[in-house]
Amino acid sequence: MNSEEQKVYTFIMDRTKPEHQEAMKQLVAELLERKKEHRLDKIYLLRVVPKALSYLQPEAVNEVKELVLNLTSTR
Repeated sequence: MNSEEQKVYTFIMDRTKPEHQEAMKQLVAELLERKKEHRLDKIYLLRVVPKALSYLQPEAVNEVKELVLNLTSTR
C-alpha cells in the first residue's frame, strides 16, 4: 500500500463503527485495488456505497462520500 492509499485507508477506518471494522477493511481493500486497476467506476460504487455507508459513524458519512467521489474523478 503506497502512502496515498494508506491515507485513504486510515481516513475511512478512523470513521468506521467498531463493529464493522473487518467488513470495511475488505471493502477498502477492494476499492483501492479497483482504483489501481482503473476499474473504479460509478456502477461499482453504486453497488457498494450503501453497504459502506452503513458501516460508518453517522457524522462521518459526508466526509467519506466526498473522498470517494474525488477518487473516482482522479482515476
